[in-house]
Amino acid sequence: MYEDTGSSTDTRRYIDRDRVEPHDRLMRDYFVEDSKFDGPFFRHRFRMSKMLFLKIVNDSEARFEYFQVRYDGRGKRSFTALQKCTSAIKQLYTGEPPDAYDEYLCIAERTSRESLEYFCDVVIALYKPEFLRKPTSHDVALITQAHEERHLISGMLGSLDCTHIE
Repeated sequence: MYEDTGSSTDTRRYIDRDRVEPHDRLMRDYFVEDSKFDGPFFRHRFRMSKMLFLKIVNDSEARFEYFQVRYDGRGKRSFTALQKCTSAIKQLYTGEPPDAYDEYLCIAERTSRESLEYFCDVVIALYKPEFLRKPTSHDVALITQAHEERHLISGMLGSLDCTHIE
């Protein structure tokens, strides 16, 4: 299980983590045709739709080397984009430490922390032009209209004081 790194002064230990089985388990649980957990359960666990999550994973893998499957000097496969993005999303929405999902994803604390950092950089790089910008007047009009239709309260975008509503 533990492997000596070969250096007597090196205090870090290498734990040989299985990377294939956790990926397969993740696929069986959420992403295959007859998955263990359905769409609403996925939305509850990941705080987004499965379609949006897979778009982010696919865009990340297509454009950024860190999220592409590689092999190390020993011929061991790296973690998949699905595993790295799952780790990052779970850290973001739960606030748990990076090693909290080690038992399920088999990702070390360091890799999990790296995944979060890269994930945030990737999301900003990929989606900033479209989604992380100041809203235009057209955007504000659409948001206001959608809010009015959903909540039946008009003019709430610029008002934080709701005491005038009976």
